[in-house]
Amino acid sequence: MTRRPILVLANPAAGGKLGSGPRLAEDAALLEPAALERALRERGLEVHLHELSEEDDVAALSASAAAGGRDVVVAGGDGTVASAAGALLDSHATLGILAAGSFNNIAHGFGIPTELEPALEVIGRGEAARVDAAEVHHPDVEPATFFEAAGVGVEAAGFAIVDVRERRGWWFGARIAWRALRHRSSVVRLSIDGRTAIVRTPAVVVCNGPYHGLGFAVAPDADPADGLLDAALFRRMGATRLVLHLLRVARGRRIREPRVQVRRGREIRIESVGPAVLVHADGRLTGGTPVTFRVREGALRVFR
Repeated sequence: MTRRPILVLANPAAGGKLGSGPRLAEDAALLEPAALERALRERGLEVHLHELSEEDDVAALSASAAAGGRDVVVAGGDGTVASAAGALLDSHATLGILAAGSFNNIAHGFGIPTELEPALEVIGRGEAARVDAAEVHHPDVEPATFFEAAGVGVEAAGFAIVDVRERRGWWFGARIAWRALRHRSSVVRLSIDGRTAIVRTPAVVVCNGPYHGLGFAVAPDADPADGLLDAALFRRMGATRLVLHLLRVARGRRIREPRVQVRRGREIRIESVGPAVLVHADGRLTGGTPVTFRVREGALRVFR
């Protein structure tokens, strides 16, 4: 079978965040965009290299490549990978990942190697698998796609500081986070595939894959290819205990915690019984409750 040409989107700014894991390769020269292009060409592939700048629209570049009959390989972190992946949903294009970010939650979750040579070999073989995407729906707002996890409540407040600080400064981020943290635990109406229960929990984390954020493994058995979302509930845990638990499961550590309950379904709706609480998807604020999460089964093709 003739291989499709490949557009390589290389993000030279990827990686290096505090607490990040091992690099894709110890030799930095092997991670230069030209070196990655050369390594893929040596595997018999037709490669077009684009080194990303701050002005580039990764989604637009990826969509254009798919429309032109190309596959897309991203050499970057989770943000760049997610932007490209969202543009390739339900297309004939396949996504390859050279995990050059700080935590590489998407690559880890999809079962894609995070060392350079094995990752190049996966792309070179050209075997594609289908994985799920997830969507977050708010009333009267366009749905947002995520590949790692979305959070409701206190868990979202932590991401609020970073998200809002980037757009409006520290003061606004701190105000939003403090407002959410004040409630400690929230009472929510949780509906999973039509089955409804009232629960008290400081947060609900809806996972497409097993890792998000700083490699948080709140639902380490979540499978991004099973057509289901995993909802993690934190019963009899306050805000402080929740934060401590997140730190314990950072960097993908598996910790058995009986107060964390996981429920699975294709559609998960969360409504607050009381004040609305914050919602994030892959670390970006999307609004507040009520919110509905839906899986898009097998919507993305990946080299794996």
